[in-house]
Amino acid sequence: MTTLALPYPVAPISPARINSHVPEREERSLATSGVIARYHALLNTPYSHPFSGAGYLIGIEKSPRTRIGAPEKGPDFERLQAPHKVPEGGLTRDLDQQQRTFTAVMDDPKVMFVSHILRYGQSPDTAKSTTDLHYSAYSQTAFGQTPDSPRLNESYARGWNALADLETQIGADLAAASDAGRPFTHLMLLSMGWNNDQFEALERYNAIYQHSTRWAAAQGRAFNPMVIGLTWPSVWGGLSPNDLANRALHLGSYATKSMDADEIGFGIANHIVNAMLPRLEAQTGLRSVLIGHSMGARILTRAYYAADVLRDAAVRTTQGPIVIGLQAAFSMNRFRKGARLLPPFRWLTTGEGAPYQDHAGPGGALALTWAKGDTANPVARFATGAAHVGGKIGHDVLARRSELAPLFERAVIASPSDLPNVVAMGKKVKQNKKVLYVDASAIIASHGDIRNPHVGELVWRLIDGMGG
Repeated sequence: MTTLALPYPVAPISPARINSHVPEREERSLATSGVIARYHALLNTPYSHPFSGAGYLIGIEKSPRTRIGAPEKGPDFERLQAPHKVPEGGLTRDLDQQQRTFTAVMDDPKVMFVSHILRYGQSPDTAKSTTDLHYSAYSQTAFGQTPDSPRLNESYARGWNALADLETQIGADLAAASDAGRPFTHLMLLSMGWNNDQFEALERYNAIYQHSTRWAAAQGRAFNPMVIGLTWPSVWGGLSPNDLANRALHLGSYATKSMDADEIGFGIANHIVNAMLPRLEAQTGLRSVLIGHSMGARILTRAYYAADVLRDAAVRTTQGPIVIGLQAAFSMNRFRKGARLLPPFRWLTTGEGAPYQDHAGPGGALALTWAKGDTANPVARFATGAAHVGGKIGHDVLARRSELAPLFERAVIASPSDLPNVVAMGKKVKQNKKVLYVDASAIIASHGDIRNPHVGELVWRLIDGMGG
């Protein structure tokens, strides 16, 4: 596989820079200090956690509205609008639920904002991984001083401006690589889920990238994606999983973190999926690939189906994205028209209104995996009534509900030797405009088991089939 170089200088790493850290006073001002500083930890130790490919990491953090200059209450109606479309044949009560859910999700006293963006590539001279700072809301990091002094109370708007600058820079990177005869082949957006800090997310991105590109190379296929990875504040509690208090906080955070994931899906990820990527696709002809695990799949599918919520959504002139949800942490009821929560959950909260019922509307191709060994999902069922698609309980809802059958193509990977058949599966669902629902129990042993080579092969085969 050819190593590609990004056209930017590689700055030397001095001891002074390595010893520089985000100022604690700025962390306190943004309410990002203490254990949650892990969500900008890559600003302090970027060189110890490289990325294997070329692309960007977008660091998302959460701060009180007034501290970062966000709207005082409710959704950011400058950029977003409430869901307003009932799918053909849909129900008005579904739209009512969607609107209530949108308002509840976007009315958190703290809001998500882009706090930093890192740029990854390969040094043309040494073929070593390089890391560069593209944007930071903080004044000091291991990269040194940012170009201008931070205005912390403007961090919300500056984060959105940084996304606009990022789009321009990615466009330049894609053009430069093409001019140099080393073109990128895809635009890949990645998101991890619940209980992953920055280091864990980057480790998983490396595994997915490495395994999928190796399988493509083994098939003699060109696969060199420009990668955009997200990290977001997905953990409550400290770092030790064996501490009982931490375990309690982790489990207790599920409902809040699921709403945080939807907030990113409605907002930041929505802009990337339905504004930034369509414009880059139109410029380059490249196909986008969205890969999410657990609540990361919740983020990306929420964005995939929420273009009508985004005021600056671009009209796609090319094929919609290939979307792969690995052990996705959202309910099968998101596809079921007229779905209502069962008692007692419906007495406590609103339903979601089947926001994915127009499953083929975005014009892309969607594949979801589930596994019998995914025991994380029954916990979610107990906590919120959600029948997560990544576990057997989501599969059982699909099996029971005859109205869902026309939307899905079910497939089984009985052993790793079945993985080449995934290409034909992908082509079939693409043609029939269905959701491919794959029983991956033979290669995924548990909810978090996505770093193994078989999953990398599955990812590549799905891209090959649904993109062909």
